[in-house]
Amino acid sequence: MSGNDRQIAYWNEVAGPKWIRMQEAMEARLAAIETLLLERASPQRGETVLEVGCGTGATTARLAALVGERGHVTAADVSRPMLDAARTRLAGRENVTLIEADAATADFGTSFDLIASRFGVMFFEDPAAAFAHLHASLRPGGRLCCVAWAPLDANPHWAIPLAIAIGRLGAGRPRPPHAPGPLAFDDPAYVEDILRRAGFAAISVTAEPATILGRSLDDEAEIAAFMGPAGRLLDEKAADAATRAELRAAFRAALPGYADPNACLRATVHVIMARRGG
Repeated sequence: MSGNDRQIAYWNEVAGPKWIRMQEAMEARLAAIETLLLERASPQRGETVLEVGCGTGATTARLAALVGERGHVTAADVSRPMLDAARTRLAGRENVTLIEADAATADFGTSFDLIASRFGVMFFEDPAAAFAHLHASLRPGGRLCCVAWAPLDANPHWAIPLAIAIGRLGAGRPRPPHAPGPLAFDDPAYVEDILRRAGFAAISVTAEPATILGRSLDDEAEIAAFMGPAGRLLDEKAADAATRAELRAAFRAALPGYADPNACLRATVHVIMARRGG
């Protein structure tokens, strides 16, 4: 495989079906971060927006409402299962176009006012080339606004389950720095360098506190066992159903140490902003 083929296969065969299985819980936990993204991106009435990694369309729907009927949202994703859910959610929305496409290479034209992404840009195999391509999709002066996870130690909702999983299963295979995945953009200097080389200007990568609005700690334990760093480790170790159940219980027991009764979990994200340069 080359290019983004590995990630396309992963999001169609592994991660996408997992997300659909836990869709309501996943969307609930990210709602406050989605609001943060939209506040920073500040889409305006009549603007054209390219959304990278639209998933099941939750952010897409809010972008479409903000740009209004004179605006338009082109929402792209590589995951067919997630796009199918987005099509159901967004049926009848005339100011939305959903595209099954790899944003790193697809030809979207050159007219967008805004490129936005909620955790959709962390999975590029070649992020420098991908952002150079996206840079060309913006009109002069157009802007980029994305959120990505900050370092692991600033995100205990990932760090605590991963430590428990490593204690039970052992460490996973070493991952190259900045490998595609949830922590690919945890280093602001790395992200700034990529965007600068891609031609962007007015670049900022800011760590901001965020809240994960989990529906329940049971849901959070389930998510940790199937998604994110701990979920990847369980997959790598081919954990069986009994081991996953054991670890879900361990995750659930550990989570209340940093969560209130409503499962509001502390998190930190990087808000990535830039404008088309040149």
